[in-house]
Amino acid sequence: MSNNKTPAEIQRLLADPFEEHDIEWRVQQSGVTAKQKPWVMVIPYITNRAIQQRLDDVVGIDAWENIYQEAAAGKGYLCGLKVRFGDKWITKWDGSEYTQIEALKGALSGAMKRCAVQFGIGRYLYSLDTEFATCAPVQNRFECNGEYIRIPLSKGNKGGPRMDAEWFPPALPDWAMPSAKFDKYLDAIEQATSMETMREHYNQAYKFAAALNRIDIRNKAIEIKDRKKAELEAKAQENNLAANKKFITWLNTSIFDRIATAENESVLTLNHKHLLQELKGHCKSANVDSSDYVARVNQAHTDALNKLNHGV
Repeated sequence: MSNNKTPAEIQRLLADPFEEHDIEWRVQQSGVTAKQKPWVMVIPYITNRAIQQRLDDVVGIDAWENIYQEAAAGKGYLCGLKVRFGDKWITKWDGSEYTQIEALKGALSGAMKRCAVQFGIGRYLYSLDTEFATCAPVQNRFECNGEYIRIPLSKGNKGGPRMDAEWFPPALPDWAMPSAKFDKYLDAIEQATSMETMREHYNQAYKFAAALNRIDIRNKAIEIKDRKKAELEAKAQENNLAANKKFITWLNTSIFDRIATAENESVLTLNHKHLLQELKGHCKSANVDSSDYVARVNQAHTDALNKLNHGV
């Protein structure tokens, strides 16, 4: 089977998201609350069949091969996954221990899944957070409409009484679907009103784009981030200038009304003290060095005091 795709195209296609029916969920943690409500935390993984189909679709059935060998310690199996990129074959190895159920099958399947991730297949799932599944108690397995689980009522007593429950997998985010839509993540960067929220939205978009090997989306996120950063910095500078102008007007007025025109030394001393306190408070809240402004108020105080002493 001919394959005229470039290595970059192969890499991107291998990393594409899978259909929801190709993804299975494994219980990572479970428990029962003090109010006797069951809960389940689950993580997603790709089925081995989906991995094999992805390789067939992207590179062709004659352009990939898996090799198995027992691990040296005899506790599992290693898988070598060979994929042809143009005229070059690339092999990546990984392994898995025997599982408790269907030990050999579990080890072979686990080893191949880990190899596939090294080629980018299903790697995006590592960017998904562990999710709480929708979970509810049931009387028995026959009443269950979702996935069935029996959860120990006490963490410290695994062999004790259990609660029968059913759980339903959470929905995947839209970026993790085959028709991945990144518009809302890019729009969030564009619409950010602060540096903090802009960075938060940018980091999210970059993370998701990198998970799917979408260099085009990653570059778009960088472009929007840089433009938005410049816009926010310009706005901040404009606001700072406006605030500074207002501050200078306040300071000039305060020096004239409370220092320069004080009717006697007692009033001057009191006004000087209060103005310095207010000034330092303004500067602290604005994260501005108050030294020059304090010096200016002190100089105005000295000048006013000299005028009062000389009867000017």
